[in-house]
Amino acid sequence: MVRIVLILLLVAMQIAFGAPEYLLGTEHYWFRALSYSFFHANFLHLVINCLAAWSIFVPSRKCSRLLPAAFFIAVLVYPLSLRPVIGFSNVLYAVLGLNTPSLKSKWWKQPTVIVFLVVTLAMVFIPKFSATTHIAAFVLGMAGASLKRGWLKLTSDARRYY
Repeated sequence: MVRIVLILLLVAMQIAFGAPEYLLGTEHYWFRALSYSFFHANFLHLVINCLAAWSIFVPSRKCSRLLPAAFFIAVLVYPLSLRPVIGFSNVLYAVLGLNTPSLKSKWWKQPTVIVFLVVTLAMVFIPKFSATTHIAAFVLGMAGASLKRGWLKLTSDARRYY
């Protein structure tokens, strides 16, 4: 249900506003950082991100709980881009990073992760894409997942003594 609502929200924002010019300007920096994830350059860009959102939210039901943290990560990585960026893909990369089980597991063998890693490698060579923000969102998501696992282990060890 969450993925349908999310995709409908993205489509509605695109139809209503398109790619607003303020996202490309230099003023209103923090407003741009908070809103860039909801706008796309064109409908092809929107469709690609919606398909990616659909594929990510199918295998894992817990992704809907990760959305606020993923959005926060996307806002944090916005300054890493050398030019203004738009699109939901940074949030999707953060969700993928937050959803990694652990570095010891075979998370990289999941088809969705393989596709995203190949696309990320391709983005490095395409000048219009900001591979830096995508990679940073994924890495920060992985770091957040590791911190959460460490915290849960620490608190479960502490509960054992009480």
